[in-house]
Amino acid sequence: MSEETHNVNWRLMIAFNQSNRAINRRTRAAGLTPGQPKILQYLTGDDGCTQKAIGDGCAIDKSTVTGLLARMEADGLIRREPCAGSRRELRVFLTDAGREGARRVLANSDDVDEVALADLSAAERAELADMLDRLAQNLARDNGAAR
Repeated sequence: MSEETHNVNWRLMIAFNQSNRAINRRTRAAGLTPGQPKILQYLTGDDGCTQKAIGDGCAIDKSTVTGLLARMEADGLIRREPCAGSRRELRVFLTDAGREGARRVLANSDDVDEVALADLSAAERAELADMLDRLAQNLARDNGAAR
């Protein structure tokens, strides 16, 4: 293996950790706690979905989702309503404050992307995105899962 390709996984992990630290710092400054941004982003695309759908879509276990949603409801970011025909299932909706929180999350994500990509040309950015997509597809195949 050449020096250029050695330790790709290590480099990806370091880049992810640095990105995550930058996102978490901005998340705290926006008054959100870890875990909440992912749910806010998910709900922007599937407002009114079930708690189970959130857990599945965000890859978060049921007990963690329940705790995060309770905190988000107390903070006024979401509201939960019973599903028609099911007393056990709840649907989750963004409030106005939740939509504003989701807007801040997306702005923070864009900001961190710009910081991370600052030294790359437009062509390099496109090439990086393509390579990351291909890496994810290769790993998904190895894991026996569709992307």
